[in-house]
Amino acid sequence: MRIYTRGGDEGKTSVIGGRRKKHDQRIIAYGSIDEVNSFVAKARHSVAQKK
Repeated sequence: MRIYTRGGDEGKTSVIGGRRKKHDQRIIAYGSIDEVNSFVAKARHSVAQKK
């Protein structure tokens, strides 16, 4: 299923507090935290598999 809004994102994303530009430091920080969280989850899974 595809969903189209035909509005475009205008280089912005929605977060609590409104819309921010995608290169805003807050959005970059969210992405970095998400990547670290994924790495930690993968590492925990790998360790659990070796037990």
